[in-house]
Amino acid sequence: MAKEKKTQGFQSAAGLIRYFDAEDSNAIQITKWAVILTCILTIMVVEITEAVGREVGAYVLAVGVVIIIINEIRSRRSDTV
Repeated sequence: MAKEKKTQGFQSAAGLIRYFDAEDSNAIQITKWAVILTCILTIMVVEITEAVGREVGAYVLAVGVVIIIINEIRSRRSDTV
């Protein structure tokens, strides 16, 4: 008689789940608010650049990037306390 193989299911899928569930403390971590602010900033820059001009769009981009950076710094400090 032939031996029956005992399978344990999808081993490769289980390995991927374990791989993606692991957190690395050295990895860049972006908050969900930073992603939302970046999307809003992108829409604003494109629309303002189309309506007014590149110079004003560049100013809006610079201010938005500063706001996102300050938001990330603030969230990091609140997480460590």
